[in-house]
Amino acid sequence: MSFAFLFCSERSGSNLITSIMNGHGEVSGPPPSHLFRLFGLNAWRYQPLQDDENWHAFLADLTEAKKWMIGEWESTTDATIIDAACPDKTIAQAFEHLYAGERRTGEYISFVKENHTYLFVPFLMSNWPDCQFVYQVRDPRDVAASWVKTRAVPGGVKRAIDVWLEDQQASLDAYRQLKPSGRIMLVRYEDLIKTTQETSRALCKHLGIAYDPAMLNFHLDQRTRRNAKRTQAWENLAKPVLTKNAEKYKTILTKTDIHYVELRCVSLMQEFGYSLQTDAGSLDQTCAKSLAQTLEAELSPGEDVSTPSAREADQRKHRHEIIERVISRSTAL
Repeated sequence: MSFAFLFCSERSGSNLITSIMNGHGEVSGPPPSHLFRLFGLNAWRYQPLQDDENWHAFLADLTEAKKWMIGEWESTTDATIIDAACPDKTIAQAFEHLYAGERRTGEYISFVKENHTYLFVPFLMSNWPDCQFVYQVRDPRDVAASWVKTRAVPGGVKRAIDVWLEDQQASLDAYRQLKPSGRIMLVRYEDLIKTTQETSRALCKHLGIAYDPAMLNFHLDQRTRRNAKRTQAWENLAKPVLTKNAEKYKTILTKTDIHYVELRCVSLMQEFGYSLQTDAGSLDQTCAKSLAQTLEAELSPGEDVSTPSAREADQRKHRHEIIERVISRSTAL
């Protein structure tokens, strides 16, 4: 079983690239489970897994976490089924069983979207030594614009840039360490939407598979279409690639917003090849930081967060409960 893991910030096209890869006849790209992050960061709490009490505690938490995922999967399972499928009692076997259930005929690679993947790369590489990685980045001005217009994502411009910077700095560190091995590829969101076929070909080459034209029809997949209805943040997945979905910030952000983003992100924007519209590149670091701080009070706050549906509220409640249950477990280091 093969895995490819994605590094990508929120509102940066992570679900789009996953859905495009899911359109390939040899790739399974299910909606995000966030199981790798939860259990990768907390695997030590269940050790040794060969102990029956620890193993069954892990199975109970795993199945409960899967039950309350945001996305809808095709497959179902339970602790008894996973137990029977995992004679070695390892987290790797359990995850392989879950993701194998989402693979259709001919699919042998699972393309996995997770948040903050950079936090648990050692866990991934120790369990799947042959795994591959893809790192996708998006212009921070458009990330901020997307946060401002997405009612399901609170925080506005400042929060968007706080997250973008934290993610890129950590992701770049991991990227630079992995790049010499050939195990990671950097993709810009703008290239994915403007030159989808060429970028998709490059992604396939990176994963060692032939290009499949069906990747461009990702939006016709029934699982993808069902999940596009589950949250505002995913609604564009039911449409073909939005080739003009770049530089939207020019009509959404204020001049102050744009100046602020560039002041804080100037060095990384230049590294990723994003041109500046303001004088941010001519200022020294101390001056840029001071000016950015003075602009914070004027930033766009974003849309009011919409009231979640009864289903979403119940889902969030249970997800929070299972996360708290996992991190409250403790074993000797």
